[in-house]
Amino acid sequence: MSIQAITTKVVSTLGNKDSLIPIMIKDGVDSTSLTLKSFKEGGPVEGIDRAIDEFGTQAIWIGGIPFFKKLIDVTAYKKAKINPLVDPRIIANEEYAKWATENANGLMNNSKVQTVKSALTDALKDGGNLAKNLYKGKVIAATALTLAAFFTLTKIKQKRTKDTTINELIALKKHESTKYNQDIFLKESTSTVFKDINDKFINNTSNPSFKGTMKNVVDAIMFNPVHNMKVIDAGITTERLVCSRNATEFVEHGIKEGIFLFFIYGFGNLIEKGINNLSEKVLKKPIDLKIDVLMDDELKKILSSGKIAEQVAKMPAADKSLTEKLSFISQNPDNIIVKAAKKSGIVGTVKDKAGNIFVDTSKYIDTKEVEALAEKLLNIDNKFKASGETVEKFLSKTKGLKVLSTTANIAISCFVLGFVIPKLIYAYREWKTGSTKFHVTEDIKNNHNKKEKKA
Repeated sequence: MSIQAITTKVVSTLGNKDSLIPIMIKDGVDSTSLTLKSFKEGGPVEGIDRAIDEFGTQAIWIGGIPFFKKLIDVTAYKKAKINPLVDPRIIANEEYAKWATENANGLMNNSKVQTVKSALTDALKDGGNLAKNLYKGKVIAATALTLAAFFTLTKIKQKRTKDTTINELIALKKHESTKYNQDIFLKESTSTVFKDINDKFINNTSNPSFKGTMKNVVDAIMFNPVHNMKVIDAGITTERLVCSRNATEFVEHGIKEGIFLFFIYGFGNLIEKGINNLSEKVLKKPIDLKIDVLMDDELKKILSSGKIAEQVAKMPAADKSLTEKLSFISQNPDNIIVKAAKKSGIVGTVKDKAGNIFVDTSKYIDTKEVEALAEKLLNIDNKFKASGETVEKFLSKTKGLKVLSTTANIAISCFVLGFVIPKLIYAYREWKTGSTKFHVTEDIKNNHNKKEKKA
């Protein structure tokens, strides 16, 4: 694999808003730095407590939804004889479903024998109701099971820390020949300060129904893995706050989760937009195209030919029907916009047994994204013509700026998550408690001593 191919793959992955990889990197930096800081400031008990929390959560966070979705695919979907790769947005749109079925070619990407047409036909039986309900159920079940796994991890972690602290206290008091009764303390709730919160939000079975909004929530999150992660993050943040073992830990979680979510889902996009605007307005190099497209030799050829505007003009106008737009995409594989859409992942492809390539009509195509891509190609064409540079020089600078933009985005986020957050958390702890030591273990000891005296 060439250096250019490796660079394209890395930058494409890191700059993909729908990919979990950049989020995993940022979360990994955050988890590692906090764990190391916990070992340094709070000792082994806090260090292990933090490691279980951070890396255990990361494993659940990243692997939970995909694992549970796959489990449902090989059980419920298999039993219903519906291919899980058929996008439910196609099934929900009658015009789209008709076009997809009529223009289906090739084999499904997860099968060596099932055709795209048969997969669509199976999914559209009963008006597609079974397939739509299966998918909604999959999203809800996978999300709920993932959050349940995190809640279990939290309780296990807290019990381990409590038991470790108690055992250390037992050893100390035995050494001092002091009578100790562990059972008294073990009867306590893991969280004392926020037990009322647990009772109100977790154990309360009389909470009002959210049936009225559930459909809208599911429709908003079901199609995008990053949106799925937002739901998981919201659940994890809530559980961490609710299960905080004292008020100081509650605020520490608030600092960490608030900044983390802001940088993962908000500030990263702001950084990208800022760099893109700077590149286009000051350096006259638009870098909003995906690196896969910028690195593709097809872009170089089409810029040299000066025919981007001509090929964009052939596309159906925005007010044309969905069927016309989709048909143009499937029937014009040599159009530069169609090629770029395939490179960007907007349009999927499949092969038949002979190796011929077709548009994958079982994968949803967002025609608005295709139109936006056409506008970006027109923009880069105009900037190239105005630059007076050779196509090689123009694209070389543009690709370099794109790599710099993606790298800077990741680097800035990692600096804040890996350095600023730990500093803020332990600065707050020292201000609040007068020490950077693990306050939870001190609370456990103090609560035990109080219970022992009463006994």
